[in-house]
Amino acid sequence: MKGSKAMKQVKISIEGRHYTACPCNPWIARIKRAMTISSMLCMILTLPAHATIGIKENSIITDNTIKLGDIFYGLEYEEDRILGAAPHPGDDMILDARTLLRVAKAVGLDWRPTSNEQKVRISRKATVISKEIMNSRIKEALQAKGVYGDYALQIPARYQEIILPYDQSASLDITDLSVDTAHKNYTATIAAPSADNPIQNFTISGTIQPVVKVPVLLENMARGNIITEKDIHLIKIPETEFTRNTIGAAEELIGMSPRRLVAAGRPIQFTDLVAPQIISRGELVTILLNNGPLSLSTQVKALESGAKGDIIRVVNISSNQALQAQIIGKKQVAVISN
Repeated sequence: MKGSKAMKQVKISIEGRHYTACPCNPWIARIKRAMTISSMLCMILTLPAHATIGIKENSIITDNTIKLGDIFYGLEYEEDRILGAAPHPGDDMILDARTLLRVAKAVGLDWRPTSNEQKVRISRKATVISKEIMNSRIKEALQAKGVYGDYALQIPARYQEIILPYDQSASLDITDLSVDTAHKNYTATIAAPSADNPIQNFTISGTIQPVVKVPVLLENMARGNIITEKDIHLIKIPETEFTRNTIGAAEELIGMSPRRLVAAGRPIQFTDLVAPQIISRGELVTILLNNGPLSLSTQVKALESGAKGDIIRVVNISSNQALQAQIIGKKQVAVISN
């Protein structure tokens, strides 16, 4: 209309298309409100979500103290907050559901256990010096004192291993040693990891036990089996455990059979074995007769079963004559009398 002011137009873009309209149009106002709400939703959805707080069921620590971050994950702050003393190196500590709930409430964490079975095991990492290392170092010290030979050392049960903080080396020094060869015992003072840094410092006493090698089975063997060379290996045992009944040579095992189940890796007694029966009653066997330069053989029937070395009765099939013979091998006997 002539004389009136021109109405201001606005441009709107929807899904890539551009529109021009009067701002007083109600349809335009609704579109603006919808676009504002949509933008707000996008902003809310793109905000970073808060991490879920949970428990570390198995936590391995190295410090002297337990921190909040050793128990819970997903923390936004105070991970290094100290809660208490850590277990000794090499030891464990269990925090049950009730204890975990008390901790969470005390520090203001939004966490609750889902069951009474929830728990956290805290393990303190450590360096372990084994019995084998102690044994080796004491033997070196004994050799320096002139003690040689093949022997085993008895180390007290409470010193089967030495536990040190994880950042220490698995080493030790023998700072003092005395030996009584007549009574076969020793006393040693040990500093670990070293004489200059004796975190562990103690004195032990034990015996020096000469050892002998004996044959044992590689695997358990039941009655009825025959022992062969491949079934055997040698181990060392204290001389005091070797008795008159202990088998001391592999040759004494080969060809024998367990009387009952024989366990692997353990010294074997003569009473544990029997000679396997190599001839059965009623079996046809070869009988040998040696008379000076003459050597004769024929077939006979075994009237008894037996093992190598046993004396059994046999009968000549042709003459029906009974003889006594000694078993000398599989299906072989030798005449010893008429």
